[in-house]
Amino acid sequence: MKKLLLCLCFPLFLNGQLDSIHQLLGAHLDHTGSAPVHSILFRVDRVGEAPLVQTGMGWQNQEGKPVNVSQQFRIASITKTFVATVILQLVEEKKVKLTDRIADHLSNHAFLAVDSLHFYQGQKFAHEISIEHLLSHYSGLADIFNDKTSEFFNKVFSNPQQSYSPKSIVELYYDFGLHKEAHFRPGEDFTYSDMNYVVLGLLIEKLEEQPLAVVLRKRILAPLGMASTYFEFYEEATKKPSLLHQWYDGQNMSTVNTSFDWAGGGLVSNMQDLSTFIRALFDGRLIQSTTLERMIQISPTGPYEDPYGLGVYASTYNGDLYFGHFGFYGSYMGYCPAKKQTLIYNLSQGNPAFRVKSLMEKLLLLLEED
Repeated sequence: MKKLLLCLCFPLFLNGQLDSIHQLLGAHLDHTGSAPVHSILFRVDRVGEAPLVQTGMGWQNQEGKPVNVSQQFRIASITKTFVATVILQLVEEKKVKLTDRIADHLSNHAFLAVDSLHFYQGQKFAHEISIEHLLSHYSGLADIFNDKTSEFFNKVFSNPQQSYSPKSIVELYYDFGLHKEAHFRPGEDFTYSDMNYVVLGLLIEKLEEQPLAVVLRKRILAPLGMASTYFEFYEEATKKPSLLHQWYDGQNMSTVNTSFDWAGGGLVSNMQDLSTFIRALFDGRLIQSTTLERMIQISPTGPYEDPYGLGVYASTYNGDLYFGHFGFYGSYMGYCPAKKQTLIYNLSQGNPAFRVKSLMEKLLLLLEED
């Protein structure tokens, strides 16, 4: 198997550890399988120190061009943490409250039809959905991707270059009849749904009277100097993009217009920028400490999913607790308060044939070796 690597090493990191990490990463590359893993990016750093490791192995595309550590990639649902951060900033500014009902703000929205958004057992419950319910996925709203998987992907792949807008995303939700397929009454349970963040994106646009892409740049990307991050399909890239090819099973998703991700997953970024963002979030540069405490106050999800707060998962790696988010294409951004350590990784495959968490735990253990 052809393997290519490019790594960036730092003085505190020993060559033997790097060799072990590269061997482990290389063993998980697969350029020929039905769910290929063409590349893996991996970064760990601690506050106030140079990164412990920042490395990448494999190809950025099918032609075998080597991946690099500054590679940009679609971060998918990691975007939700950015959107949640903006909502919490608006809460601090007293423009909304977490307990506000979404209908109070969007009842006259041009295309959302909020009163018809949530039917459970034949009854309307949209008027009970709060901003907190949306942030925590406790609204009960059905999901275009999870609840209508076949129908959704059939539509996407029938015209992979079709462009979507917030309006057409909402229309698709209603066309699929998902407003009549809510999972439970708001507040009763957890079910992950991008529709929660579509509604939050519409709320942000109404409150700020600007497109979501503009708000994200003004409030987060520009102040933090995140030059490699942009809202794909909704704004111009800040520099010439060098996008990693990302896959789901045998489908190269980089050939698909994914503007349907919008507020639920539309950002492009890289490891450095994601590390900058998650550190700024926990350093108090984006929201106050009391607001952060509420953000990471987790609720149960289910037996197969990590607990969730307001736009963040609580995940454990080797017993260490990280707060962050996963992305559809094998990405993760997290921060461990106990170690003041960030963990960023990206696989080029959303459905790899191995357990990603096990790989990351092995890599993190190698970093602990003397």
